Amino acid sequence: MKVIEVNNLVKKYGNLTAVDNISFSVNQGCICGILGPNGSGKTTTIKSICNLIIPDKGSIKIFGKNNTKSMNLLSAIFDGTRNLYWRLTPKENLRYFAGIRGLGGKKIENKIDELLDQFNLTDKKNTMVNELSRGMRQKVAIAMALICDTDIILLDEPTLGLDVQSYMDIKNILLDITTNMNKTILLSTHAMDLVEEVCDDVVILNQGKIVVNDSVGNLMGMVKRKTYEVNLLHTLSDENIEYIINSHLGCYVMEDKSSIEVDIIDSKEIYNLIDVLKQQNIFIKEIKQKEINFQRLYLNFTQ
Repeated sequence: MKVIEVNNLVKKYGNLTAVDNISFSVNQGCICGILGPNGSGKTTTIKSICNLIIPDKGSIKIFGKNNTKSMNLLSAIFDGTRNLYWRLTPKENLRYFAGIRGLGGKKIENKIDELLDQFNLTDKKNTMVNELSRGMRQKVAIAMALICDTDIILLDEPTLGLDVQSYMDIKNILLDITTNMNKTILLSTHAMDLVEEVCDDVVILNQGKIVVNDSVGNLMGMVKRKTYEVNLLHTLSDENIEYIINSHLGCYVMEDKSSIEVDIIDSKEIYNLIDVLKQQNIFIKEIKQKEINFQRLYLNFTQ
């Protein structure tokens, strides 16, 4: 069942078209990633779904009804930690945000305790939010979205700036929300490994247009290319980088400027890159094949 339907959505800011006639849907019980570079239209799309922005054209439906009449069916967390009142405790935050939805009483108090326990926050329930780690604050923010028991949850960068353990905790929470709570998540993130691990479907935007709308499984399955990492003895100069990029081999010079990644179909194509490096007197330290991951797919689609 389609719980979110975006049809021919257009939003302009003056001469800038932030969202350019996009259409997609999200199925019930799934995690759908909405991805794209900064300025691609992700936030405008999500805020339009939440009715925080009024689009110029198109329609948005939640469970088949106009989104303006369905706000009680979704909760949204934008940059999680900013949604919280830092001078309130986790328990007070959950009680407050339930209250502004008209929820209260013993049932909600019990629900608050259940969520705090589920997120391993019981021992911090009476601690001021501004004294918690970023990971704990992010957990409180997600719990805040769940306290209202909405069918749909929109999350913007839930793992931004987290340490490894907090990242793993949030990932497991997202999977639990859909698997055991039967809720639907629309997830905006730049963490491609998170997308690969938790998302069922993805919508990739670039310059306001949809460039990919498919399942993660289909995207990973269609890849026939191999990725090779070429580690160099020395750091590349700007002139070296320009020459390599202009060679049209589909190379990616990594941030440290001492390694290159290249996607190829035929393993023999690696010799073309070796020839280019030889022409620039660039010496190779090591060549190794890498597994294709979603980050590489994302770069291929957006660049």
